[in-house]
Amino acid sequence: MSTIVNLDQVKQLNSATIYKVIEQYAPISRVKISKISHLAPASVTKITRQLMENGLISEVDLQASTGGRRAISLAPNAHNINVIAIRLGQTQLSIAHYKLSGAKQLSKQVTIPLLDNSINLIEFFVSEIAKFITQPALINEKISAISMTISGLVNPNTGTVIYHATYPLQNIALVEEIQKAFNIPTFIGNHTRCLALAEHYFGATQQCQDSILVSVHHGVGSGVIMEGKVLLGKSCNIGEIGHIQINPNGKQCHCGNIGCLETEVSDNAIFDKVKAAISAGSPSSLNISDFTIEDIYLAAIDKDPLCQSIVQQAATYLGKSIAILVNLLSPEKIVITGKITLAGNLVFDTVKACTETQTLPDFHDHLSVIPTTLATDPTLAAFALTKQAIYEGDLLQRIKV
Repeated sequence: MSTIVNLDQVKQLNSATIYKVIEQYAPISRVKISKISHLAPASVTKITRQLMENGLISEVDLQASTGGRRAISLAPNAHNINVIAIRLGQTQLSIAHYKLSGAKQLSKQVTIPLLDNSINLIEFFVSEIAKFITQPALINEKISAISMTISGLVNPNTGTVIYHATYPLQNIALVEEIQKAFNIPTFIGNHTRCLALAEHYFGATQQCQDSILVSVHHGVGSGVIMEGKVLLGKSCNIGEIGHIQINPNGKQCHCGNIGCLETEVSDNAIFDKVKAAISAGSPSSLNISDFTIEDIYLAAIDKDPLCQSIVQQAATYLGKSIAILVNLLSPEKIVITGKITLAGNLVFDTVKACTETQTLPDFHDHLSVIPTTLATDPTLAAFALTKQAIYEGDLLQRIKV
C-alpha cells in the first residue's frame, strides 16, 4: 500500500513541476520542458497529455524548425479556469471570482451578522457563496476551486478551523461543509500565512526562497516562507508572533496571557492608547471626537509628539519581535503589511535598528525590511492558496475544465 501511495505522490509532484514550467516559460515545447524539469521525455509526454485532456494546457503554435519536424508549443489554459476566493474578515465576508491567470473578474462584500452558533454561521457562508456563483455572469462558468482564508488557528490539511477569536468556530470542519454544499474542491488557510504566499507568488518576495511577512491589523501575525513553501509544522500554525509576551506589565490578551505583542502593536491597541492619552490631557493635533487609525499614523509622520511617541514605541516592540524571528529563521526579506506602514520611516527605521542591534551580523547584513508591494485586496491571499494547491499538484489531479 505504501508503494502505491508513493507512486501517486511522485505522479502528483511531477505533474505540478511540469505545469509550473509551462506556466513560467510558455509557449514551450515538450523537449524544453524535459530539459528544465529534468524529467524523462516519456514522462513529460504522458503528463502533458493528461493535462491537455483535463483542459489545463493547450497546444498553441509550432516553433521554428531546427532541421527536423517543428516542435509544438504548450501553454496553460489559465483563462478558462475559474476560482472563487473568500476572506472571512472581522466584520465582512469578501468573495471574488478569479481566473487562474490572476485576473479578478467580480467581487462583493457583505456584513457578517452576529450569530451565536456555528451552524447558522456556516449556513450564512453557504448562502452567500451560492448567491455569488449563481449571478448571471457566472451561471455558465465551471468553478474549479473554492479557497477561503480566515484569522485564527486553522488546520489546512484537515480543513478545520481550530479557533477563532470573533466567531463561534471551534474545531469546525468548514471545508467539509463547503464541499458538501457545492461539490467543488475547497481549501482553507490562515489569512496571514496565505498573505505570505501571495507576496511570494506575486509580490516583493518572488525571488526569495526564505522570507517572513508580518501583518499588523486587528491582530498581529506572521507567515513564514522557507525554501519557497509556507512553514506550517505539525500544528499547522507556526508564526503566531502576536502572542509573544513583549510587556509583562501590559494588558490581558484575548488568548488569556498578559502583554502579548498584539496588545501593544495592533491598530486597536494604538488607537486606544492615543484616545486615552488625549482624554487625559496630552496635547495632540488630533480631535478626540473625530480621528481614525490612519490619522494617527499620518500625524506621527508629521511629528505630532503624542502619536510619534506611541507609534515609535509600538514599532520598537514590533522590531524586537521581528529580531527574534530573524535569529531563529534568517530570512532574506521581512515584509510588513497593514496600516502601520503609513507611518513610513518612523516604523521601518525603528524595526531595522532592532534587527541590526539584536540579531547576528550574518543574519542582518543582507536583510531587507520593506512594506508590502501588493494592492490592498482581501481575497488575494485566498487566491494564492488555490495557486499553492495547483503548484503542489493536489488540485491538478481534481480539475477538469
